[in-house]
This record gives sequence, structure tokens and C-alpha cells, in this order.
Amino acid sequence: MSPLRKATLAFLCLAAAPAQLCAQESNPNPTLLQEDHAVSEGVAENLQFVDPAKEGWRSEVLHNSAKQGLRNFLGWLAHGKELPANTLAENFHCSVLRPAELETLFVDEAMEVFHAASMPPERYAGAELQQAAASLKQVFAKGSLRDDFFKIITVELQTGRQFRTHFLYHAAIDANPELYQINMEGEALWTVGDSDEEVFLEELTIQHFEELHTPLPTFADITTSVFANTNRWRSEMLVGVEQLMSRHDRLIGRSYIGSQGIAIGDIDGDGLDDIYVAQQGGMANRLYHHLPDGSVEEISALAQVDFLDNTRGILFVDLDNDGDQDLVLTVRANIILAYNNGRGIFTERKILANNDLADIYSITAADADGDGDLDLYACRYVTGGLIGGVPTPYHDANNGATNFYWRNDGDRNWTEAAEEAGFGSNNHKFSLGACWEDIDADGDLDLYVANDFGRNNLFINDGSGHFRDEAIERGADDIGAAMGASIADVDLDGDMDILVTNMFSSAGRRIASQDDMFMGGKAQEVHKDYLRHARGNSLLLNRGDGTFEDATEEAGIAVGGWAWGAQFVDINNDGFDDIYSPNGFLTNAGTKDL
Repeated sequence: MSPLRKATLAFLCLAAAPAQLCAQESNPNPTLLQEDHAVSEGVAENLQFVDPAKEGWRSEVLHNSAKQGLRNFLGWLAHGKELPANTLAENFHCSVLRPAELETLFVDEAMEVFHAASMPPERYAGAELQQAAASLKQVFAKGSLRDDFFKIITVELQTGRQFRTHFLYHAAIDANPELYQINMEGEALWTVGDSDEEVFLEELTIQHFEELHTPLPTFADITTSVFANTNRWRSEMLVGVEQLMSRHDRLIGRSYIGSQGIAIGDIDGDGLDDIYVAQQGGMANRLYHHLPDGSVEEISALAQVDFLDNTRGILFVDLDNDGDQDLVLTVRANIILAYNNGRGIFTERKILANNDLADIYSITAADADGDGDLDLYACRYVTGGLIGGVPTPYHDANNGATNFYWRNDGDRNWTEAAEEAGFGSNNHKFSLGACWEDIDADGDLDLYVANDFGRNNLFINDGSGHFRDEAIERGADDIGAAMGASIADVDLDGDMDILVTNMFSSAGRRIASQDDMFMGGKAQEVHKDYLRHARGNSLLLNRGDGTFEDATEEAGIAVGGWAWGAQFVDINNDGFDDIYSPNGFLTNAGTKDL
């Protein structure tokens, strides 16, 4: 197996989207983020377009109908429910849903991966459906269904009363202590009844089947045992955003979507890593000191870092080269440097101030100019607050907030030098994350910046600490909805490759692919950019000369849900980098919480 293919296996196992990404069908709850009666006039105007029929999107009407039909079929298959009589067409036929024999793709102590190298050609009709599903039902019968979800990614209108859909399906089965995961991809042909709201499944074909088996859980959740005895752990950390939003003054900063972050570092030199958790305005940031027994104690006030300001980006790094970990945190457009006295108490402060309303979202540190100390690069997003500016143009926006580069001049002196260092080029993006690495293997650090709503930056260092954005000419701009980036030698060829976390949108893939309908059939030249925007995560392989080729499809990593900050990490210590891709968004009890 190639290192590239192996590097995707953990991603496939870990990136199954949580249940909150599926449509929520539970009853309305008093904790809804927005009650129906509270809908503003502007929102109400846009909510009318939730009904695709109003704008003539027949394909989306059919999608909604097919989604219910596919939910019925998968409910019978995976959940053991009765198959509604009106789900299948009279002439329904299908492929085998899981071959009885699978080939081994990968095996180690923690995981086994099997797949169908090719799907059997046999077709099953009518009463033979049970035979087609028998092998797959045996897997579901091994335990209880922990979670499953499906996405319809294309709707193709056919002649007559038929249409075809392409879908993805993932399921996790808990057979304690074992865990099974199923990844399927396939096509379904549908027949339309008396109206577009009535459809029948005529043909189902599974094109790709993969099954993962973990004999024992790879990870164990020990959160409660570590934090249970600390102050306010349950009231602050074990509740959702809907319980906190209305309890704090928005003037001091509150984050509807979270994105506060954590930092990990050994603050007192005892060999144990400690944890600093940033919180939204009005709630004190928390510093958890790691104890020898594996638990933690909360020492925020003692360490003098219990800031109440809305905090986003944070780092533990040694800023003054005295051998201990200092704390960097961002408040609005400002950066607070809290210097460690060597015993885990942060007594001295310095503020890198900027009179600007746009928040810093993340921050990263490296010796960018090669003078022996760490400099700081701060990513910012939107001018005027979270909803203060509309990305323009949406697919390649250049009206975001400018990023900062604070150069460390030694003796705790700092200079904002973005323009001077060359970071002023293409510096009006919607940036969410950045990482340093020697991309061109010339001995100095370069910078990759991940931008939402458009192209990313790749700033190449000329060796003197001056940078030039060469993302487009090196094939690394990866236009899309980037949330973050990670860099590693994923194919073990001696150069550094780039993983870009982009958001996957099944609706975007369905809609932007319809040239005659999307954007009224106009601006055809940018349709491909919108499709790329919806594709999902990207893997950019270094050709060895600092230029890149897109290997996303070969690696199979695009579909990671609404992904955030995926990381290269060697999960099983075999020397190959795997991918961990967090995903999801706001979750609540009502179907109208978008």
C-alpha cells in the first residue's frame, strides 16, 4: 500500500460526521437558538427561499423527496424498521449491498480495513432484496447502531419521469468493545409519481464499499476523570452555546460559533503539559495545572491569567528565550503577551495594540526572520464583526480584515511589520489559520495562510525575512472555504505537502453543477470555482520543487463534513501521517436551526 493511501485510512475512520449533521427530527425545545416568533423581517424574507419550488429548483424538490425515500430504505437496512410500502417501484432492482467476501486493505494492532476491489455484477429484484442485503445486515446485527448519516451529492434529471442521485453513506456500529464502520457510495434511480413530492426507488447500485473494524477502541474519553473536581467545569464546559449566549453582555464579546481555542504547554517545568482554555467575554479563561496523578487543578487566578475578555487565539511559547513558556492571547485586534516568571506565574504583561474593530481569530509563532527569537502572525477574518461584511466576490473575496505580523526585536520589544516584511500583498482575505514550514527546502521558513471564501496565500521567504505571495504560481492557492491547514511529508518523498481543511457541502455540489440554473446560467467562468468551494478538504502534494499538484481525489479525503482545522498526526505510531478532521457546526433541537 502506498504511504499516500495509508495516510487517508484514519481520516476515513475518524471523519464520519456526527449525528448533528443530519436533519434533526426531535421535538422543539425551549432552548432553541431562535424561536419562530423572533425571526426578523430580513431573515423572514430569505426564509421563503427554503422552499426550492418557489425559485423553480425542481432538482432540489426531487432531492427532498429522494432524501425521504433513501431514509426509508436505510432505516429498513440499518435500523431494522419496516420498509414503507410506497418506497420501492414495482420493478425495483439493486446490486449486492455488501459483497460476502472483502479484500484486506490495511491491518495493524488497532484497525482492520476491508474493501470491495470491484462490486459483483449480479442484480437482485423484488423478493430477492433480502438476499442482496443479507451480508450487510449481518454487520449491522453485530451490535447497536451508534450513528449513521447520508448525503445526496448530485441530482441528475433524466428523460421522462426519472432522475438519478449520487449518495454517500456512513454508519458506525458499536459491538462493545469492538467498533465497525461502513463507508458506502452509490447511485439511485428514481421514478416520479403523480407529483415531484412522490418518488419511488427503482434502482440502487453500490459503487464503493469499505468496512473498518477496531478490535478495541483506539481512544478512551477520560475528560470527566481529569476535570471533574475543578471549579465550574460542569457549568462552563459541559453546556452548549445555546445556554451561554444570552447570559453575557455582547459588548464585552461573545462568540456565537465558539472558536476560542486551547493552548498546551509545560508552564512550570515539571515535565507535565498544562492546558489553557480561552472563553468568550464575561467568562474567565481557565488554566488547568497537570498533576502527577493525571488529574488537573484550576489555577487561573493564582497564575494571574483569568482574563474576562473575549479571547480567541492563544499560544504557549517562549517569547524571550529564557527557557519557560510564555502565554500569548488575543483580545479583539490586540495581542496580550504574558511573560512567565519561571514558576508558572505570569506577572509581566505587554500589549501589542491595534486600534481596529476586527477580531484576531488565530495566531501562530515562528522565527520568520532567522534572528533567533519567535515572531507572531495573527489571522483576522471580517471587518466590523462576524456579520459586518459580506465576502466580495463570494468565491474569491478580497474585502476581509488585514492580518498582522508582529516582529520580535528582542528585549521584549515588538514592531508590527506586515507591510515591511511583504505580508501586505493579498492581505484582505477572510483568514482563519496559518502555519510555518520550509516549503521550498531552502533552509528558511515560509508561511501558508488558509482563507475562507477564496484563495489561500503561500508566502515564500527570500532568506532575509522578506516574503512574497506565490500561491497561485505554485499551484497552492486552493480556492475554497478554508478553515485551516497542516503540513507534513505525507508521501515520504522528502518534501512537505499541504492539507487544507475546506468545508464540504452536498447542497453546493448539487446546485453549482447545474450550469443552466446556478446563478441564472450566467458567469459560467466561475461555476468551477463554486464547485471547488463545495468539494471539501484538499491534499496538495509537493512535486519536489516547491510547486504542488492536487491529489485530493486519489487520497479520498475530500468529504470531511463541515470540517475545521484538520491535522496531520501519526495516530498509530507507524511512521506515516494520518489525518484527524474535526467537523460539525451549531447543534440544537429544532429542524429550523441552520
